[in-house]
Amino acid sequence: MEINIRNTTNYNKDLIIKYNKYYSKSYMKKNFIIIGLVSLGFIIYMLIEENYGYAALLVGLMIAYYLLTLILQKFTIKRMLSKSPLVDNPIEQTYVFMNDKFRVTNNAKTYEVNYDHIKSAKQGQEFFLLQSSHRKSYIIDFKGFESEEDKKKLKDFFIIRFNMKYK
Repeated sequence: MEINIRNTTNYNKDLIIKYNKYYSKSYMKKNFIIIGLVSLGFIIYMLIEENYGYAALLVGLMIAYYLLTLILQKFTIKRMLSKSPLVDNPIEQTYVFMNDKFRVTNNAKTYEVNYDHIKSAKQGQEFFLLQSSHRKSYIIDFKGFESEEDKKKLKDFFIIRFNMKYK
Protein backbone atom coordinates (compact mmCIF):
# COMPACT_ATOMS: atom_id res chain seq x y z
CA MET A 1 0.00 0.00 0.00
CA GLU A 2 1.54 3.28 -1.15
CA ILE A 3 0.81 6.23 1.13
CA ASN A 4 1.32 9.96 0.78
CA ILE A 5 -0.78 11.61 3.49
CA ARG A 6 -0.57 15.24 4.54
CA ASN A 7 -1.50 16.68 7.94
CA THR A 8 -1.14 20.19 9.32
CA THR A 9 -1.13 20.40 13.11
CA ASN A 10 -1.25 23.66 15.03
CA TYR A 11 0.93 23.38 18.13
CA ASN A 12 -0.91 25.81 20.40
CA LYS A 13 -2.59 26.12 23.79
CA ASP A 14 -5.47 23.81 22.81
CA LEU A 15 -3.09 21.06 21.69
CA ILE A 16 -1.13 21.31 24.96
CA ILE A 17 -4.37 20.87 26.90
CA LYS A 18 -5.46 17.90 24.74
CA TYR A 19 -2.04 16.27 25.16
CA ASN A 20 -2.08 16.68 28.94
CA LYS A 21 -5.64 15.39 29.23
CA TYR A 22 -4.61 12.34 27.22
CA TYR A 23 -1.79 11.59 29.65
CA SER A 24 -3.96 12.34 32.68
CA LYS A 25 -6.54 9.83 31.47
CA SER A 26 -3.87 7.26 30.78
CA TYR A 27 -2.34 7.80 34.24
CA MET A 28 -5.71 7.42 35.92
CA LYS A 29 -6.48 4.22 34.02
CA LYS A 30 -3.17 2.62 34.89
CA ASN A 31 -2.63 3.75 38.46
CA PHE A 32 -6.04 4.36 39.95
CA ILE A 33 -7.44 1.05 38.74
CA ILE A 34 -4.57 -0.89 40.32
CA ILE A 35 -4.71 1.05 43.58
CA GLY A 36 -8.50 0.83 43.54
CA LEU A 37 -8.50 -2.95 43.13
CA VAL A 38 -5.95 -3.47 45.90
CA SER A 39 -7.90 -1.12 48.19
CA LEU A 40 -11.17 -2.84 47.30
CA GLY A 41 -9.62 -6.15 48.36
CA PHE A 42 -8.65 -4.66 51.72
CA ILE A 43 -12.07 -3.02 52.10
CA ILE A 44 -13.82 -6.35 51.52
CA TYR A 45 -11.48 -8.02 54.00
CA MET A 46 -12.18 -5.29 56.59
CA LEU A 47 -15.93 -5.68 56.08
CA ILE A 48 -15.67 -9.47 56.51
CA GLU A 49 -13.69 -8.91 59.71
CA GLU A 50 -16.35 -6.34 60.75
CA ASN A 51 -13.81 -3.52 60.98
CA TYR A 52 -16.20 -0.99 59.50
CA GLY A 53 -14.15 2.01 60.62
CA TYR A 54 -11.06 0.85 58.73
CA ALA A 55 -13.16 0.01 55.66
CA ALA A 56 -14.65 3.52 55.72
CA LEU A 57 -11.17 4.99 56.20
CA LEU A 58 -9.90 3.14 53.11
CA VAL A 59 -12.87 4.36 51.07
CA GLY A 60 -12.12 7.91 52.24
CA LEU A 61 -8.44 7.54 51.35
CA MET A 62 -9.33 6.28 47.86
CA ILE A 63 -11.60 9.26 47.28
CA ALA A 64 -8.96 11.65 48.64
CA TYR A 65 -6.29 10.08 46.40
CA TYR A 66 -8.52 10.43 43.35
CA LEU A 67 -9.37 14.07 44.10
CA LEU A 68 -5.76 14.95 44.89
CA THR A 69 -4.65 13.41 41.60
CA LEU A 70 -7.22 15.48 39.69
CA ILE A 71 -6.11 18.67 41.47
CA LEU A 72 -2.43 17.98 40.78
CA GLN A 73 -3.18 17.36 37.12
CA LYS A 74 -5.01 20.71 36.88
CA PHE A 75 -1.97 22.47 38.41
CA THR A 76 0.36 20.64 36.04
CA ILE A 77 -1.61 21.81 33.01
CA LYS A 78 -1.70 25.36 34.36
CA ARG A 79 2.07 25.32 34.99
CA MET A 80 2.79 23.92 31.52
CA LEU A 81 0.65 26.62 29.91
CA SER A 82 2.48 29.33 31.83
CA LYS A 83 5.90 28.01 30.71
CA SER A 84 5.16 27.06 27.12
CA PRO A 85 6.13 29.47 24.35
CA LEU A 86 3.44 27.84 22.16
CA VAL A 87 0.70 29.67 24.06
CA ASP A 88 1.81 33.08 22.77
CA ASN A 89 3.60 31.88 19.62
CA PRO A 90 1.82 28.87 18.13
CA ILE A 91 3.65 26.81 15.52
CA GLU A 92 2.08 25.21 12.50
CA GLN A 93 3.74 21.89 11.71
CA THR A 94 3.07 20.00 8.50
CA TYR A 95 3.58 16.26 8.27
CA VAL A 96 3.81 14.31 5.03
CA PHE A 97 3.61 10.57 5.71
CA MET A 98 5.22 8.24 3.19
CA ASN A 99 5.84 4.48 3.25
CA ASP A 100 9.25 4.45 4.95
CA LYS A 101 9.45 7.90 6.62
CA PHE A 102 7.62 11.12 7.26
CA ARG A 103 8.63 14.71 6.59
CA VAL A 104 8.14 17.43 9.19
CA THR A 105 8.00 21.08 8.15
CA ASN A 106 7.53 24.00 10.52
CA ASN A 107 8.48 27.68 10.77
CA ALA A 108 12.08 26.84 11.60
CA LYS A 109 13.07 23.86 9.46
CA THR A 110 12.22 20.76 7.44
CA TYR A 111 13.50 17.31 8.34
CA GLU A 112 12.62 13.67 7.79
CA VAL A 113 12.10 10.90 10.32
CA ASN A 114 12.50 7.25 9.38
CA TYR A 115 9.84 4.97 10.88
CA ASP A 116 12.62 2.79 12.29
CA HIS A 117 13.23 5.60 14.82
CA ILE A 118 9.61 5.53 16.02
CA LYS A 119 9.15 3.23 19.00
CA SER A 120 5.38 3.60 19.45
CA ALA A 121 2.22 4.97 17.91
CA LYS A 122 -0.86 5.66 20.02
CA GLN A 123 -4.28 7.03 19.31
CA GLY A 124 -6.01 9.53 21.55
CA GLN A 125 -9.50 10.90 21.09
CA GLU A 126 -8.27 13.85 19.04
CA PHE A 127 -4.79 12.96 17.78
CA PHE A 128 -2.19 10.32 17.00
CA LEU A 129 0.96 10.35 19.12
CA LEU A 130 4.25 9.06 17.75
CA GLN A 131 7.16 8.64 20.15
CA SER A 132 10.67 8.33 18.82
CA SER A 133 13.62 6.49 20.29
CA HIS A 134 15.21 9.95 20.64
CA ARG A 135 12.59 10.94 23.27
CA LYS A 136 10.73 13.20 20.87
CA SER A 137 6.95 13.19 20.51
CA TYR A 138 5.01 13.99 17.36
CA ILE A 139 1.36 14.94 17.82
CA ILE A 140 -0.78 14.58 14.72
CA ASP A 141 -4.09 16.39 15.27
CA PHE A 142 -7.12 14.79 13.61
CA LYS A 143 -8.35 18.25 12.54
CA GLY A 144 -5.29 18.66 10.31
CA PHE A 145 -6.10 15.95 7.77
CA GLU A 146 -7.34 16.95 4.34
CA SER A 147 -10.01 14.22 4.50
CA GLU A 148 -11.45 11.64 6.85
CA GLU A 149 -10.19 8.99 4.42
CA ASP A 150 -6.59 10.19 4.93
CA LYS A 151 -6.99 9.82 8.70
CA LYS A 152 -8.33 6.29 8.26
CA LYS A 153 -5.50 5.31 5.88
CA LEU A 154 -2.87 6.61 8.29
CA LYS A 155 -4.54 4.83 11.20
CA ASP A 156 -4.53 1.56 9.25
CA PHE A 157 -0.87 2.13 8.37
CA PHE A 158 0.03 2.71 12.05
CA ILE A 159 -1.87 -0.41 13.08
CA ILE A 160 0.15 -2.49 10.64
CA ARG A 161 3.53 -0.73 11.02
CA PHE A 162 3.59 -0.13 14.80
CA ASN A 163 1.02 -2.65 16.03
CA MET A 164 -1.06 0.28 17.30
CA LYS A 165 -4.22 -0.81 19.09
CA TYR A 166 -7.38 -0.50 17.03
CA LYS A 167 -9.98 1.92 18.46
